Amino acid sequence: MNSKIKSIKWHPVFLFRIPVLLIIIPIVLSAASVPWGDGRSRGEDLKIKLVTFGPGDDIPSYWGHVGIIVEDVRLQRAKIYNYGLFSFGDGMLVNFLMGRLVFSGGAFSVPSYLNFYRKQNREIRIATLDLSANKKTELAAKLARSVLPENREYLYHHYDDNCATRIRDYIDSAVDGQFHTVYEKPGRMTLRDHTRRYTARDPWLEMGLDFLMNDEIDRPIRVWDEMFLPDELEQAMLEFSYTDSSGTRQKLVSDYFVFYKAQREKTPQEVPVHWPWALLFGLLIAALGISLSLLMRKNPSGGAGTLFGAYQALLGLFFGLPGTILFLMSTFTEHTVTYWNENLFLAHPLYLILIYAGARFAYGRIKSIKEIKYFWTFQIGVTLFALLLKFLPAFNQHNGYVLALLLPLIFGSYLSVFLLSRKLSSKTFTG
Repeated sequence: MNSKIKSIKWHPVFLFRIPVLLIIIPIVLSAASVPWGDGRSRGEDLKIKLVTFGPGDDIPSYWGHVGIIVEDVRLQRAKIYNYGLFSFGDGMLVNFLMGRLVFSGGAFSVPSYLNFYRKQNREIRIATLDLSANKKTELAAKLARSVLPENREYLYHHYDDNCATRIRDYIDSAVDGQFHTVYEKPGRMTLRDHTRRYTARDPWLEMGLDFLMNDEIDRPIRVWDEMFLPDELEQAMLEFSYTDSSGTRQKLVSDYFVFYKAQREKTPQEVPVHWPWALLFGLLIAALGISLSLLMRKNPSGGAGTLFGAYQALLGLFFGLPGTILFLMSTFTEHTVTYWNENLFLAHPLYLILIYAGARFAYGRIKSIKEIKYFWTFQIGVTLFALLLKFLPAFNQHNGYVLALLLPLIFGSYLSVFLLSRKLSSKTFTG
């Protein structure tokens, strides 16, 4: 979600890039500074509007953003409430790494806020809510209180508590819980599927998140849960009807229009099919290792040995670094979506051994082929064990995208080392 001020439970997406975010007039207003916060506004003079912002260019803004406007047409005052704020202050980095980032709510000038997003070429859509005067008064007062210093901070969770879910819950309270009741029905896709389609524009980020997150995001969810996404919240509101206090059935949204049309590609509505490309990439890298192995078998005194050692060291870095990150996140942090991750069978900290062994081989220490062979023999056993576990109901993590990339690399690496080690152990190349 787009964000700006305080710190807590972050989604692993922020591991890949922490953007430098501009602050939009960072003045958080007290309830007493707005007429609906101190009782001066009349319900019939209030307008409540949901504002949905399309995705942007930096990673946190891939998901879009949402705010809610309160406007008093009689007193000519309006503010937009935003619950996606965070700061880069003291302790931010530690809290981020440990999964303890705190986000905050704030109220801002409407024209300057909308202009900021327009300049970022982010689509802006506005929906006016049809609520009774009493309900508008209650909702506006709640929003004003929510940004008071004692209320504005909250523990952020990408799926469960963010800028969209906060507004979703306020809207639900304004219609006496009917919003929640209607959208308890099954959602159209899982949290992993939604994550993948929103990161489809960046295949490396898509793969990275798919690797880091466990089967917690593969469980069936409700439409209510899908509203962690601003677009899903907006769509649900457009379709929603409720029964008011007089017993009349009516649409929640009375007016809807596009304030600014962005010139950028839309987020795909279906999950992208990228696994064939991942498989192809894995096969090509595996083929490179096998080719280097065969070249060294033919000419052990040439440069193929140096290249093969460097290749092994790079595999150690390629597998070992993300494996170490995942191990640390799943063991020592509060990023619950990383716990008990099956991908640790495929990539883990032990791969770092290959950096040392591969470097030694590249510098002519031919005997280090034994260390490399021992490692890949071990890894083949672990990988086969992990594949067998997939037949058990408990091991239902949807990691096919990761498997498509890593399995060819693992089996190809074992084959290349097996072929080379047999030749190097023969009398021809013992010297």
